Amino acid sequence: MTDERRLPPEALDAWLAELTAHLGVDDTIAIGTVLDVARDVAHDVARPAAPLSTFVLGLALGRAGLTGDAGAAELDRLAAAVSELAARHTS
Repeated sequence: MTDERRLPPEALDAWLAELTAHLGVDDTIAIGTVLDVARDVAHDVARPAAPLSTFVLGLALGRAGLTGDAGAAELDRLAAAVSELAARHTS
Protein backbone atom coordinates (compact mmCIF):
# COMPACT_ATOMS: atom_id res chain seq x y z
CA MET A 1 0.00 0.00 0.00
CA THR A 2 1.32 3.45 -0.91
CA ASP A 3 1.01 6.31 1.53
CA GLU A 4 -0.33 9.14 -0.62
CA ARG A 5 0.86 11.71 1.92
CA ARG A 6 4.52 10.82 1.37
CA LEU A 7 6.45 13.46 -0.50
CA PRO A 8 8.53 12.23 -3.45
CA PRO A 9 12.13 13.51 -3.34
CA GLU A 10 11.70 15.58 -6.50
CA ALA A 11 8.89 17.53 -4.81
CA LEU A 12 11.09 18.87 -2.00
CA ASP A 13 12.00 22.04 -3.90
CA ALA A 14 8.35 22.81 -4.64
CA TRP A 15 7.27 22.07 -1.07
CA LEU A 16 10.10 24.16 0.36
CA ALA A 17 9.21 27.10 -1.90
CA GLU A 18 5.56 26.87 -0.83
CA LEU A 19 6.48 26.54 2.85
CA THR A 20 8.99 29.40 2.94
CA ALA A 21 6.59 31.70 1.08
CA HIS A 22 3.77 30.79 3.47
CA LEU A 23 5.95 31.47 6.53
CA GLY A 24 7.67 34.54 5.09
CA VAL A 25 11.16 33.03 5.12
CA ASP A 26 13.43 34.68 2.57
CA ASP A 27 16.55 32.61 3.15
CA THR A 28 17.88 29.90 0.89
CA ILE A 29 17.57 26.54 2.63
CA ALA A 30 20.39 24.02 2.27
CA ILE A 31 18.16 20.96 1.93
CA GLY A 32 21.06 18.51 1.81
CA THR A 33 22.62 19.87 4.99
CA VAL A 34 19.36 19.72 6.94
CA LEU A 35 18.58 16.22 5.68
CA ASP A 36 22.11 15.03 6.53
CA VAL A 37 21.72 16.26 10.11
CA ALA A 38 18.32 14.59 10.38
CA ARG A 39 19.78 11.33 9.06
CA ASP A 40 22.75 11.44 11.46
CA VAL A 41 20.56 12.14 14.48
CA ALA A 42 17.96 9.54 13.49
CA HIS A 43 20.69 6.94 13.08
CA ASP A 44 22.85 7.76 16.10
CA VAL A 45 20.27 9.00 18.63
CA ALA A 46 16.65 8.14 17.74
CA ARG A 47 14.28 8.81 14.87
CA PRO A 48 12.06 11.16 16.88
CA ALA A 49 15.15 13.21 17.77
CA ALA A 50 15.71 14.12 14.10
CA PRO A 51 12.95 16.73 13.65
CA LEU A 52 13.62 18.14 17.11
CA SER A 53 17.31 18.48 16.32
CA THR A 54 16.74 20.20 12.98
CA PHE A 55 14.31 22.58 14.68
CA VAL A 56 16.92 23.48 17.30
CA LEU A 57 19.52 23.81 14.54
CA GLY A 58 17.24 26.34 12.84
CA LEU A 59 16.75 28.24 16.09
CA ALA A 60 20.49 28.41 16.66
CA LEU A 61 21.08 29.61 13.12
CA GLY A 62 18.35 32.24 13.41
CA ARG A 63 19.77 33.52 16.66
CA ALA A 64 23.18 33.90 15.03
CA GLY A 65 21.56 36.54 12.79
CA LEU A 66 23.85 35.84 9.84
CA THR A 67 22.84 35.87 6.18
CA GLY A 68 24.45 35.15 2.86
CA ASP A 69 27.82 33.41 2.84
CA ALA A 70 28.28 33.97 6.58
CA GLY A 71 24.91 32.35 7.27
CA ALA A 72 25.76 29.40 5.03
CA ALA A 73 29.09 28.94 6.79
CA GLU A 74 27.38 29.12 10.19
CA LEU A 75 24.84 26.51 9.09
CA ASP A 76 27.67 24.21 8.04
CA ARG A 77 29.43 24.77 11.38
CA LEU A 78 26.30 24.16 13.44
CA ALA A 79 25.27 21.14 11.36
CA ALA A 80 28.69 19.57 11.84
CA ALA A 81 28.46 20.19 15.58
CA VAL A 82 25.03 18.50 15.77
CA SER A 83 26.20 15.51 13.71
CA GLU A 84 29.34 15.16 15.85
CA LEU A 85 27.27 15.29 19.04
CA ALA A 86 24.92 12.66 17.64
CA ALA A 87 27.87 10.41 16.75
CA ARG A 88 29.16 10.65 20.34
CA HIS A 89 25.72 10.12 21.89
CA THR A 90 25.25 7.09 24.07
CA SER A 91 21.83 5.92 25.12
